[in-house]
Amino acid sequence: MKRAFTVVLSLLLPLGISLAQDVINEIPTAYSNGTDIVVQWRTVSEASVARFEIERASGTEGNFLLVGAVAARHVDNSSYEFVDRQVFKYAGGIYQYKVIVIMDDGKRLGTPFVTTVSHLSSTARRTWGSIKAMFR
Repeated sequence: MKRAFTVVLSLLLPLGISLAQDVINEIPTAYSNGTDIVVQWRTVSEASVARFEIERASGTEGNFLLVGAVAARHVDNSSYEFVDRQVFKYAGGIYQYKVIVIMDDGKRLGTPFVTTVSHLSSTARRTWGSIKAMFR
């Protein structure tokens, strides 16, 4: 039974990736502006796309967590940008981002595209961010 599930999953996974590549056809880019990290991507076709979810992992461990979402415009060849303002709370270093396509019917289309960025925020900013987080 476990083997059959593995075979079915291995057949369906490439289909989801293929569909995500029909929406986003290149690796998203990310850069640090000194305070935040900006993630940018372009679409090819946005038919039936509800939104894009942005996930972040610290370092190269690959434990991705949802950090935000951007609504689809439903216009092909659109440019998108997500600003990660929460990254200053961490010590800095290497971060990985990926953009997940969420369809109108709720399907999550994983993407093989992962972008890596180096971000070093100031110690004062990290400390202030930690103090603010305590009072939320």
